[in-house]
Amino acid sequence: MTEHRLGINPGFLTKHQLGLVGLEQSNSKKLLTEIDALSWVDRVWLTAEKQTIKISYEASHHSIDELIAIVEKHGASIKDSWWSQTKLGWQRQTDENIKNNAKHEPHCCNKVPSGNKHR
Repeated sequence: MTEHRLGINPGFLTKHQLGLVGLEQSNSKKLLTEIDALSWVDRVWLTAEKQTIKISYEASHHSIDELIAIVEKHGASIKDSWWSQTKLGWQRQTDENIKNNAKHEPHCCNKVPSGNKHR
């Protein structure tokens, strides 16, 4: 069993990999430090040689777009290839599904019936 950071719900954990452009030695350390400091990020792996970042985070209240904003703030950007944009669309859909599942209230068998009183 993998250990997660305090406050991370593994049921809503997702892992995404992004190809980057403009990642350099000067901005990679700051980028990694800022993302790793976020309370909803479980783990982050940055490979400067391959220009990739792998991020594992809780998507119940956050999305990949928040991470992309941080990447762009540090002077890098997401690859603009067809494949990268397709994967990004899937990642956004995954985040949305996780967020919707986190808000969903069970309708039948998985919740305590209201008005069930023991006598």
